[in-house]
Amino acid sequence: MNRLLHAGMNAGGYSLRRKLAPWLLLAPPILLTAWLKYYLILKAFYMSLFDYDPIHAPGPFVGFDNYARMFSTQYYWDAWNNTFVFLFLTLIMTFLIPILQALFLNELIRWRHVFTTLYIVPALIPSAVNMVIWKWIWHPDYGVANRILLFFGGQPQAWLSDPSFTKFCIIFPGVLGGGLSVLLYLSAIQGISSDIVESSQLDGCVGWKRSRYIILPNIRFLIFIQLVMAVIMTMQLLDTPYMYTSGGPGGASTTMGIYIYNTFQQDFNYGRGSAASIVLLFVIAMMSAIQMKMDRSRRD
Repeated sequence: MNRLLHAGMNAGGYSLRRKLAPWLLLAPPILLTAWLKYYLILKAFYMSLFDYDPIHAPGPFVGFDNYARMFSTQYYWDAWNNTFVFLFLTLIMTFLIPILQALFLNELIRWRHVFTTLYIVPALIPSAVNMVIWKWIWHPDYGVANRILLFFGGQPQAWLSDPSFTKFCIIFPGVLGGGLSVLLYLSAIQGISSDIVESSQLDGCVGWKRSRYIILPNIRFLIFIQLVMAVIMTMQLLDTPYMYTSGGPGGASTTMGIYIYNTFQQDFNYGRGSAASIVLLFVIAMMSAIQMKMDRSRRD
């Protein structure tokens, strides 16, 4: 009897330890995430309700006046407009093009390894060095871009100094530097079961039909993840346009990231900068939720 009770207690203790072990392992990262992420979000919202004074924090309470004043400035809406233009260019040039590149690479047999190597090399170049090189390429006086235009009989352009071209010039290097995305898509394509591919070929599904009905549906999970990440990263875009043009010329490349940075670092308006951050967070969350809803409806 004592042995049975002892065995039962051991079994109960083992079961309890088994249930507690995952929570004990997860507790530190959960607490750190709550502190470093969600607490800061709540702190930013709190700051947005004040005319925040870091010396005599939190300063006068103004409620939602920071939001109202921010919404009434044209500079704020211009930043939103620039952000969505950057998003459109990003989806066209650095999201769709790598998918097409991976589809074409998959059709190659002999030179595939050569091209995959050429795609991955630009990704190894540090971003700061890459921007210096491209600023030289876009230089209006001695840049390679204008040399190419002159060779084909075109007229030199100001590129980064022209509001009509600056957004395109900032995003375009990502087409050549998107080697990692190309390799991810190519790996996913090559991971498709050979039985499925061979069956489609026997049924006459070749060329573009095979890409549309066989390959793309089977890598949809990766395309969706890349799409969500592209939207989130572009909506938060800061470093690339800032290093190229500092938001110029005339605010033509000022994104919401640059707007928030300037509000904090140049205007020292911490309340309005926090308000802009909260609105940006809300917009990104809504866009991500819509994307996930659309993907779920397609699967259903």
